[in-house]
Amino acid sequence: MKILPQVLFWLGLISVPFAWLVWYLAPEIVISKPAFADISDPALRAALQAAHAERLATWVAIWPVSFLVLSQILEKEMQG
Repeated sequence: MKILPQVLFWLGLISVPFAWLVWYLAPEIVISKPAFADISDPALRAALQAAHAERLATWVAIWPVSFLVLSQILEKEMQG
């Protein structure tokens, strides 16, 4: 059980560059292509894709903080 805080800590550190990568590549990541394919206005489609990419990147950017905070909480709980 003592290894769990360490695993969460390292997952937090590893997920920082992953979050940066998703933030940078999010506009090219297409998860729901059929939803955007029906929009005929290119400016509107680009704006919606950018908003979707921003939400995806923000969601992924929360992971490192979550892992690091959980690691800290578990470490304190195990010590005392």
